[in-house]
Amino acid sequence: MERATNCGGWRSPTARSARGRGFTLIELLVVVAIIALLVSILLPSLKRARAQAKMVASTANLKGIATSSLTFATEDKRDMSIPIHRLMGLVPGAVGEYEYGGKSGIGEPISGNDEVSSKWGTQEGRGPATRGLNPIVYKGGFTNYTFLPGAENENWISDTKLDLGIFRAPSDTGYVGHHYSAWRDSGLTSYDHYGNSYSASTAWIGFSGGDCRLLSNSSFLKPVTRVPNPANTLYFLENCGRFAYRKNYGADGCQTLNGGPVGTDVESVIKGWHGRPWFFATSFVDGHAAMTNIQGHIQPQPRLSSYPSGGSYENWNCVIFRGKGWQRDTLPAAPVETPISCGASGTVVNPVQ
Repeated sequence: MERATNCGGWRSPTARSARGRGFTLIELLVVVAIIALLVSILLPSLKRARAQAKMVASTANLKGIATSSLTFATEDKRDMSIPIHRLMGLVPGAVGEYEYGGKSGIGEPISGNDEVSSKWGTQEGRGPATRGLNPIVYKGGFTNYTFLPGAENENWISDTKLDLGIFRAPSDTGYVGHHYSAWRDSGLTSYDHYGNSYSASTAWIGFSGGDCRLLSNSSFLKPVTRVPNPANTLYFLENCGRFAYRKNYGADGCQTLNGGPVGTDVESVIKGWHGRPWFFATSFVDGHAAMTNIQGHIQPQPRLSSYPSGGSYENWNCVIFRGKGWQRDTLPAAPVETPISCGASGTVVNPVQ
C-alpha cells in the first residue's frame, strides 16, 4: 500500500518554492566577490610566472647562440667564433654586432619609408643568407636574395617576416633606455629593427699613426682560444643592455653615444625587458648563460705597466669594461689586430667603439 503525500500527492507552496528558487542577488554578489578576490590573488602570480618563463626562454636562446658560435669556431680557419660579416670594413656602419645572425631588419630605411631598403635588410646586403651563424642554427641556411628581389619585392619582404626564434627574445618590446636614437625613434622591436634581439659583445681600440688597424679587445674579432677568462667574458646579450656599461662612461672622458659631449654620464635608467632595471640575459664565452647585472663599469686604474704595449692610458681606459661577474674586455691577453682599418667602420674615433 502506497503512502499518500500531503493528502493525495498535493505539495505545499513552501516545498515547491524551496526546490525551484535560484540564488538570491546577495548570494550572487558574494560569489562574484570571492571570484574577484581569487583572481586578484592569482593574477600577479600568473604574471610573474609568464615573465619568468620569458626570461628563461631568452636565457636559453643566448645559450643556444653561444653554443652555435663555439661550433662555428671549430670550422673557422681563423678560430673566430663570432662570424665576421662580409660588409665589415667596406661599408660605414657595418660593425657586426647584429649581422652575425637573424633575419632581415626593417629599421632605418635609406629610401624614405620603404622598409625593404633598411640598412639592416636584404637589399643592402645584410639579409639572413649573409649572416654567418644562420647556417649553423638552421641547417641549409637561406637563399641569398640580395640581387633577387622577386615580383613586387616579395623575396626581400619574405626575409623581413622570418620567425627565427633563437634570435628573437620573447620579451623584446623595443627600446627601453639609452641606445642609438635611430632604434628609439623607429618604435620597433630590436628583432624587427636590426633583425636580431641580441647583440654581440664588442670592444675595439685603434691606435693612430702608420697603417692604423682596429684592434680587438673582446671576444669579437678575436680567436676564441685567445680569450683568457671565458667563464667571465661576455659573448652575447639582450640588445636593450648593450650600452649598460656606459652608466659611468663619461667620467672617464670617453666619447659618448650619439655624439654627446665628452664627460657626460649616462643618466637614463635602462629598464631591461624583464622588469628589473640593469638586469639583462647574457651568455659567456664558455657557453653558459645567465641574468647579469650590468650598471656601469669599474673604473680602471692608470697602471700602464699592466696594459699591453701601444697606446696610452686614455686609449685603454675607454675599452676596459668589467663588473661583478662579467667583463667585456679580454685583458690581460694582448689585443688582436683586425683586418679593419681605423675609420672604415664609420665610427672613427680614437679609441673607437
